[in-house]
Amino acid sequence: MSSRPLRTAALAAAAALAACSGSPARVAYAPPPRAPEAWEEVAPAPAEAGPHPPPEPLAPPALAEPPEDPALAALRDAVVRSAGARAGRPFRGDCSGFVLATLRDARLRPPALPRAGSRSESLFLASRPVETPRPGDLAFFHDTYDRNRDGRANDRFTHVALVESVDGSAVVLLHRGGRRVERVRMDLARPDDRDLNDPIRVRKRRDAPGVRTLAGELFAAFGALLPDEFTQMLQVGRASVTGARQPATR
Repeated sequence: MSSRPLRTAALAAAAALAACSGSPARVAYAPPPRAPEAWEEVAPAPAEAGPHPPPEPLAPPALAEPPEDPALAALRDAVVRSAGARAGRPFRGDCSGFVLATLRDARLRPPALPRAGSRSESLFLASRPVETPRPGDLAFFHDTYDRNRDGRANDRFTHVALVESVDGSAVVLLHRGGRRVERVRMDLARPDDRDLNDPIRVRKRRDAPGVRTLAGELFAAFGALLPDEFTQMLQVGRASVTGARQPATR
């Protein structure tokens, strides 16, 4: 259909409206949409939105910690049972002597201890540092007493205890405290909380004001004296503890 008749009709309608109103009217004119010629390229219609994209693949679950070597697990259990059997009983030796006696009771011979400022430090040097302890590991402490009697907190590796159990950041230790073997609690997430940490230093009259006494406050490091290769040193029925020749026994 030609566009001329349509334009003529539109102008006629505008004139009629002007006559009725008494004043001329100006009507905007918009030409009707024109059909594309055969030679013109027609843009394709926008595609309809498809389904939602597939969700991102889930990350694989964290792998569980590999099971411990059965021989080492049995050895840890023997060490913890040996230490627990002494809980509440008098012990004539010191803290490092308790650890060595526990190893002896578990039919284990530790390696030769290197020379150090104390036998506790020798045990630390002979052990493998670990961040997450397991039962049977060792816990080392600084400044549990004023070894050099200078009134300052500068006494390293003055105490060692044995890890009995671990529950998150809470650790239960067995150690030679006072004159007998005792259990103490330690929580490194709240080291100064007296409800979660037991005293591991006995306060003395000569101690400076504000001296720290809680296990979490005096903690130095964890050490594993029972790595996998250490099971080769298991001496069933012929256990003996090597004598250490250090200047201080603690």
